[in-house]
Amino acid sequence: MKHLAILKQPFYDMVLSGEKTIESRWSMHKVAPYNKVSKGDTIFLKETGKDVTATAKVREVKYYELTPTKVDEIRQQYGRQIGTDKFEDWETTLQKKYCTLIWLENVERVKPFKVKRSNGAGWIVIKGTNEKHR
Repeated sequence: MKHLAILKQPFYDMVLSGEKTIESRWSMHKVAPYNKVSKGDTIFLKETGKDVTATAKVREVKYYELTPTKVDEIRQQYGRQIGTDKFEDWETTLQKKYCTLIWLENVERVKPFKVKRSNGAGWIVIKGTNEKHR
């Protein structure tokens, strides 16, 4: 399956540099990518407001139903790989109920291409992708 992940700065640059190796998504409801992404899937990466300029493969995925204790465990175990040890206010994650951790590999730049607007969604499961952008 293929996905589109929209990332804010500085996280987008951190993924491309290899500093951020886990993409995390936190939510109140079971929305994508929760239970929608699997090992081996392709993720198209785009910075907010810009074209897609990179791809990555999913090496591993973990899903969590959150408690304050579980949030703290995730922060301690994976905060540096997520990149939130420097930038994220972990207090906001205490209000979330679900978390998806996605280990990224084979991050590569691609020739920029446009995609339809996401209408505020930060993650889109793609149905019927143009294969030339693999």
